[in-house]
Amino acid sequence: MSAAEEIAEALVHHRSEPDYQRDQRGIPDEDHLVIIIAALQDPRPAELEEVAARAIGAIAREEPFDAALPAFLLRRYLDTLAAELGDALGVALAQSFALADADPTVIGRAGWLTLLVEATAVADDERMRPGVTALVGGLRAAWPAQTRIDEIAASVEACLRAVEIVEPGDLVQDAIDQLERVIGGSYRPGEGLVRDLDGLRARGSLDDHVRGASALLTAFDITGRLPYSMLAEELIAVASRARSTDAGLVIQCETARVLCRLAALHADPDYRGAAVIAGAADYRAEASRILAAESVRARAGTPSAAAAYGLALRDLLRDVR
Repeated sequence: MSAAEEIAEALVHHRSEPDYQRDQRGIPDEDHLVIIIAALQDPRPAELEEVAARAIGAIAREEPFDAALPAFLLRRYLDTLAAELGDALGVALAQSFALADADPTVIGRAGWLTLLVEATAVADDERMRPGVTALVGGLRAAWPAQTRIDEIAASVEACLRAVEIVEPGDLVQDAIDQLERVIGGSYRPGEGLVRDLDGLRARGSLDDHVRGASALLTAFDITGRLPYSMLAEELIAVASRARSTDAGLVIQCETARVLCRLAALHADPDYRGAAVIAGAADYRAEASRILAAESVRARAGTPSAAAAYGLALRDLLRDVR
């Protein structure tokens, strides 16, 4: 008999027992037993272990990976301090510098930068800070020529997160200026983000809206400016209305992560009192629906794709802002 079944049986046997007798025997009341059963029957924590096992296996087999895989290993290691996770993470981080340098994509390099910034919490590697500084410099140098909303948003957000590692100087202001240039120049009230494609006006993609919203939330975290978080909420509302069932797994997981951040803001009474919010929105439930729909695809995908799913699932379960 499983632990959940044993507690369920205890619940049946003790419903008629007087409260004082249950208290004397240390048995939880009915409401608490229901909560415990639900937690034991929830398959999602086991999914995190499955993703972790796949990530460890991929590192052991020397399979190619992107920044999501070591990022997931890092989060799980910080959660559990499991030795096998730490060993795999160390191997992955040792390769991350070369992989970051070789990554040809803006969004890919932004992901590596975010990983290295977070990894400074656990990794005592003399290459860490120079690696972060070099990635910030490369991403920042490309800003004036960039026009893609999703790329500039991912690049700016990664550089904003790096200010805790590099000398900030005018980096924050430059990043905010670029974010406002691209997001502010593309935003149309009621329509979300729009961009020109071969001279034709088109609504921005799901990637544009989700990465734009994520960058705006990070800008809010750093500056405290409410217009950034409120615009992020509007962009996610547009993205939710326009979401396609054939959207990629990774961007669906990024969507869920942004929804979890918005849910955390809505749970803050001080924020609710200061900001204009969508009061009826249930962002955590929406994130849960997205991840439930993506579970099968995550299991069938690469370890890196599964890691992107694992990062989002962890955020959902841990109430991460």
